[in-house]
Amino acid sequence: MTRERSGNRVDRLAVTGTARRLVVGLTAFVSGHSHRVRVSVVLFLALPQLYLLPEGSIDIALTTIVTALLLPAVSVGVKRSPDRRLFGLGLFRVLVALLAVRLLALVWSPEPRAGLQSIVLLGQFIVTLMLMWEAVRQDPDLLRHVQRVYWPWVALEAGLVILFRVQPAVEAMFLRSIGGVFIGENTIADFFGDKPNNVFDVAKSGGVFINANVAAMFLGVSGLAALAVASVTHTRWVRLVGIAALVSVPFTGSKSATILALALPAIAFGVTRMNRAATVVRRHPLILAGSLGMAVVLLLYAANRGLLVALSEALLGRTVMWGFGAKSFQDTPILGLGYGGWDAGFTPYAADYGLHRSFPPHNLLLAAWSSTGIPGLVLTVIFFALAFWLFVRGLSRRFTCDKSFVSYAGAAVGWILIQGMGENTDIFGEIHLIPIVSLLIAYLIRNLGEELKESATHAHRRHRATPAIPAVGDVHRQPGVGTAQLPPAVRGEGPGPDHARGRLG
Repeated sequence: MTRERSGNRVDRLAVTGTARRLVVGLTAFVSGHSHRVRVSVVLFLALPQLYLLPEGSIDIALTTIVTALLLPAVSVGVKRSPDRRLFGLGLFRVLVALLAVRLLALVWSPEPRAGLQSIVLLGQFIVTLMLMWEAVRQDPDLLRHVQRVYWPWVALEAGLVILFRVQPAVEAMFLRSIGGVFIGENTIADFFGDKPNNVFDVAKSGGVFINANVAAMFLGVSGLAALAVASVTHTRWVRLVGIAALVSVPFTGSKSATILALALPAIAFGVTRMNRAATVVRRHPLILAGSLGMAVVLLLYAANRGLLVALSEALLGRTVMWGFGAKSFQDTPILGLGYGGWDAGFTPYAADYGLHRSFPPHNLLLAAWSSTGIPGLVLTVIFFALAFWLFVRGLSRRFTCDKSFVSYAGAAVGWILIQGMGENTDIFGEIHLIPIVSLLIAYLIRNLGEELKESATHAHRRHRATPAIPAVGDVHRQPGVGTAQLPPAVRGEGPGPDHARGRLG
């Protein structure tokens, strides 16, 4: 027993030492290179994440460490930048305000430590958005340059999901052997202990995720993002990766995501063709979006009624959680339950319904209220409202930016909101999606901002241009009686000696 403990201690020290050396190397690497290199590092680590600390310590992803190391350089770069559009954007201000509210909620939380993850990840999202903004502002061709560091990972995740669905034993072997490196050693220990997750079901598959629904969100959002990026870079293999990611979504076993994988790409494709549609559809994109969505849902219902029945059963299983949320809202509507308050109150409530373990809210908005009260809920709603307004502006005929990019990127954010209404996710989805969602938003902000700037410049130039018809002062500069000389543009051609001489006596 003593030798075994000693051996485990040596292994933990070795892993910790390796992690420390890797962090030191990354610090030197990201601080001394260009924005493109920093973005490449963040995107490269998006899927694997890499949890290097051993079991018994804190599960902290390498991307979180890298983002923290990037904070000084990113802050200095944004501060020195002459372009301050990001800071004046309502969407960015809402993110900062939401971070402040989450920090403030620690004061009335029964278990403040439970809020650290959501606070850290939101801060990571804000820093990553700043990084992406500076990168796309300085490098207009960034989308093409960073293609090879992210999309191959998406293709690998799609392949793993299909493989694990066909061979569940391979998935179990993966999780037991090296799953902790990509998911977290403590998370894997809990998964095989007293906190299992849904990939235990042979009808579910998650790849490097232990929750199939979250894996489906990653594949769906990344697939739509790939279609958006490919519309700008015109890279065929990226478009194929996007299609493969969407096709692999049903293999996760997530019923809601399967419907979204059919509906949202169809809606985005239809929106990109609005300019060829009738005028009424062009002026009211929601009509087209709603019509396409209903058509897809009805087609799906006719083709596979069993899928919708299973979806209904899954929603019914969440009514217990939502019922507790409604009851709690009546008791403490303003401040919510605080961090840790949901777990403390849900366990005895759920026992009456035959549930003998705690479950999270399974609703993005309900989770926002539970943790941070009405202020956090309102700011969460405003964030999505401003995000979608940004995409609606991009679809406006006033702007010439790529409509395909705007449509598919908007569908990706829409996926996060729609599936988040029944899952335990955040406004950015989850940690793996932070880099790509930040990149989509930053690229759209840059394009819309550049067009607004050019429009204002052209309007200013037109305003200051010399008019074709001269002013009176240009025609007759001296007071009193005299002869005014008219230019040919005004005088024109005509009979008469005075007219020919261009005089007005």
